Amino acid sequence: MDMPTPVELRRDVLAVTLLDDGVLGQIDIDDDGAHARCHTSTIVITWDELAVAADISPSGVSGADIRRRIARWMRLRILLASWASTLSYDYANHVISRVRPRALPADHSLHPGASWLVTRVLGGSTHSGLALRGFNDDGLPDSESAGLLPIKLLEFAKLPLEPAVARAQQYVQDMAELAVDRHRHDSSAVLRSLGDADVPTLLTSPLYRHTLLDDQGMRSAAVPSRHRGWLDLGMLDPAFAVSAAALTDSDERGYTRPILITADEIAMVKPGGNIIGQSLDQPAGPQP
Repeated sequence: MDMPTPVELRRDVLAVTLLDDGVLGQIDIDDDGAHARCHTSTIVITWDELAVAADISPSGVSGADIRRRIARWMRLRILLASWASTLSYDYANHVISRVRPRALPADHSLHPGASWLVTRVLGGSTHSGLALRGFNDDGLPDSESAGLLPIKLLEFAKLPLEPAVARAQQYVQDMAELAVDRHRHDSSAVLRSLGDADVPTLLTSPLYRHTLLDDQGMRSAAVPSRHRGWLDLGMLDPAFAVSAAALTDSDERGYTRPILITADEIAMVKPGGNIIGQSLDQPAGPQP
């Protein structure tokens, strides 16, 4: 699919500004782009930048998801411009100190597109990017969250990319080491988040994956929620991974199908069959 035409992009940006009762509702739109007031100055988010934010190149992206991407981008862009004007010399360090890692299933509805992607884990199921501590996935203040931060937004905000990526990578490493220690104390425990690193994010660490394998070549897992996962599906109802994912809020959802973990890859099993029907036809036997 081609990049959005100016008419389509204008329509989506206009919808975002008209429906928002916060800072986006104060934005003015003209032929140059979106003009946002920031303290005593005004920043211009050009149409080219907004096209990067929208990124409708993958097929199947809904209009609602595109508008959400645009709204997130503009809120964070205004936030960073505000910090730049008030923090002056300490601006970059302040932003980088809040950068966190974040991984999403490749088909996740929250995925911001190419503007966010930093790395792909082998296996094709998992993409990794950045997040910003203190804000949710819509770019709104939330002290308990670390929300999606498109890496290309940092370019437009004139921030260095390498320190931000290094900060995220170090955070994954630190949390993975703690998760490894937790697993070694109780290898039967539920996989769960640690700090600002949820389960898919922890799984991007080769160290963590190697530890989970316990000298096996591959292990299966169900991670229907970002914050919970279970190893060895032979011990679970076959329909659990699919059903639990379907019942989880879309933003908090993890992998919609079981995954296979190796030292180098995270692969999601291919769709097909009637796993729920099979589970109902062949219920689990009595406990020994």
